Amino acid sequence: MGSAARFPFPAAILAGGRSQRMGRDKFLLPLGGEPVIRRVARLLGSVFSRVFVVAARARPFEELGFEAAEDLLPGNDSLGGLHAAVSRAGAPHVFVAGCDMPFLQLSLLRGLASRAAEADVVIPLREGYPEPLCAVYGRACEPAIRGRIEAGRLKMVGFHEEVRVVRVEEAEWRAWDPEGLSFRNLNTPEDYAWALDAVAGEEEGGDAG
Repeated sequence: MGSAARFPFPAAILAGGRSQRMGRDKFLLPLGGEPVIRRVARLLGSVFSRVFVVAARARPFEELGFEAAEDLLPGNDSLGGLHAAVSRAGAPHVFVAGCDMPFLQLSLLRGLASRAAEADVVIPLREGYPEPLCAVYGRACEPAIRGRIEAGRLKMVGFHEEVRVVRVEEAEWRAWDPEGLSFRNLNTPEDYAWALDAVAGEEEGGDAG
């Protein structure tokens, strides 16, 4: 982010995925000389006041040097992680990202964060669908998320019916991230191979953001 001020709220990395298609822990995959999760944290740390990891078990991430928080309502998939992120943020807002999103563009992060005060959720739409693991959430989301979990309704965006939501259309966010790189994640070995090639290209010609 250079000399620009960071936004006065944190970012949370959700690290609860099972990595079944990858066959190993995605967050530890080496990319550009560092684990994927460290790259994600570095990008987020350029924009937000602090970065913490949300996971079922905090210790593996604390051993890597991260601030980490465990799910408060375990066993509830990504929605449980989102609940922990909002609850543990210690701030009115929190940006939430997945642990396998190594191409987050700083301009997109700033663009979404700049609209945090407008609603309880600021979320981009890609091809008409929301991207809940690249979005800003407000403290006011906590009761709605908790209620959904208690009812066994674990759809990530289901609680949006109960809060104020700004949906950032593709025409807007493409100005910040023309190629949609922020949404490239690592679900399969093919995704990882693509990421290795992309990072090699960065090293030759420049960085994300």
